[in-house]
Amino acid sequence: GHGVVVLTTGGRTEQFAMKERAALPPACFVQMGDFLRYALDEAVAQGLTEVVIGGMVGKLTKIAQGETITHANRAEVDTELLARLAARIGAPPEVCAEIAAAETARFAAERMQALGVATVFHEALAQAVVRTLMAPDRYGGQFRLQVLVCDFDGLKMAEADSTHFPST
Repeated sequence: GHGVVVLTTGGRTEQFAMKERAALPPACFVQMGDFLRYALDEAVAQGLTEVVIGGMVGKLTKIAQGETITHANRAEVDTELLARLAARIGAPPEVCAEIAAAETARFAAERMQALGVATVFHEALAQAVVRTLMAPDRYGGQFRLQVLVCDFDGLKMAEADSTHFPST
């Protein structure tokens, strides 16, 4: 009866999302794990008007790069995408090169933290997730999307909302 589902990738992100959206009852929270496509398709089928995705840098990077099944064996993290985001927010070229050469998204997050731009970096990632999922050939216009980003300790890093990034 709330018209919203909060999709999370696991227990830590679910606990984080429950704090962020504390007014919602527990039934609105679903641990989708690696299966974003099935969760979003069901949200559309059920006529939900709002979807919230809570996640960390690794899974969110995979979603931003267009993956809707994010299992580690299914697709690798596009560290080039992370390097482009880092460059866009002003990270030095040598740091961007390190990020592009890295194997994990966590490395990018840690480098951005060390530079003092973690919040801006995670905001850019959340915005990339919104733009990818709300593209007209994906889920654009079918629901409002909010992306909540937490760190590995479950602390909020950033958020983005489709009302600020309408599909084109």
